[in-house]
Amino acid sequence: MEQYDAKYVIDAPAPAVDLLFTSQEVQTVAPHAVSRWLSQGWQDFQQNRSASLTYGVIFAIVGLVLNWIGIKYPAAGVATTSGFLILGPFLALGLYELSRQSEQGKTISFMESTQAMKHNKFGLGIYAFVLMLVMIFWICAAVIVVGIFSQNFNLQQDTYTGLLQSLFGSGPTFVLSFFGMGFVFAVLAYITGVVTVPMLLDRKVDIVTAMNTSMRAVAKNPATLAFWAAVIVALIGIGILTFYIGLIITMPLVAHASWHAYRDLVK
Repeated sequence: MEQYDAKYVIDAPAPAVDLLFTSQEVQTVAPHAVSRWLSQGWQDFQQNRSASLTYGVIFAIVGLVLNWIGIKYPAAGVATTSGFLILGPFLALGLYELSRQSEQGKTISFMESTQAMKHNKFGLGIYAFVLMLVMIFWICAAVIVVGIFSQNFNLQQDTYTGLLQSLFGSGPTFVLSFFGMGFVFAVLAYITGVVTVPMLLDRKVDIVTAMNTSMRAVAKNPATLAFWAAVIVALIGIGILTFYIGLIITMPLVAHASWHAYRDLVK
């Protein structure tokens, strides 16, 4: 019988079976490390200025488009903007790749950085799917809460101001329910994803291992990562409040700094 030869063999490292569905070792990091992450992130930004600015411009354009949707349909704008923020860690994948290459003394182009997915297609693809599910669950949960209180206000408002007046005019129960639920989803996404994408990019690990490591990092460094979350919110908030123009700088800075946060947190 003629011997069969496989035609399609990919020479790519795979994790050992005993490394699947486990966790990587995490370290304790003091809150003052946040300033170092930002400093290192800024250095990466400067070293990869052209590519980083390109990503920043893309984020700003997406933000402006979402703002345009919000002007036309404020309720839809709130949903799409929150979804964009949930997907942010995955959308910053190329920026993590720029930092990863800079760490090795290399400088790559914007187009080369967009190929980062190939380092762990399966793991990164599943994580993108997970984030999509989180976004869908958040939107569905928000619709349910809004539906419960819909008799008290009108969602068909022409402006954000009108929408906010209707929402807050419905009483504290709705406000606490809506924003409290949004906070829970945001915390869940942060805890399970603070180091997940950089880790999937850097190591041949599965999605369960990466997310488990992320949760252990938060459990071991609650104060530091709570502070880091506040800094991220502040920087992204500045970007949004400057009519999204500030995102050209703040989004790449946060992404580059997040790479160094991962390096400090995971051995």
